Amino acid sequence: MPRFFNPKEMCPPFNPYSQGAEVKAGSRMVYFAGQVGADIDGKVSDNFEEQITQTYRNIEIILKEAGMGFENLVKVNTYLSRREDAPKMRDIRKAFLGDHKPAHTLLFVSGFAYEEFLIEVEGVAAEDPA
Repeated sequence: MPRFFNPKEMCPPFNPYSQGAEVKAGSRMVYFAGQVGADIDGKVSDNFEEQITQTYRNIEIILKEAGMGFENLVKVNTYLSRREDAPKMRDIRKAFLGDHKPAHTLLFVSGFAYEEFLIEVEGVAAEDPA
């Protein structure tokens, strides 16, 4: 497994994430594109909680296709269009990730490719060499 760390010479993370992630040479890597809250039929709820839940389900599907799970995430970037959604995002993210704390960046943006999107999440997963 990758090594996650928070150097003692730095301020601790403000939320449940790690400041750094070290991946062993030769690890199998999976990079996933920005995922949004669209279901298999392309439907997107106008409810933020439903969108982020679907977003993490989509990530789970990608990881499963690669033979991995949330525990393999090493880096995640989350983009939100509304600052007030951040606390709910953290709660739902924790529901999916549990105590796993990959390196994480949260950014607030003015919009996405489609107006109905309220969140987009992209990331990297890694699995140790066999």
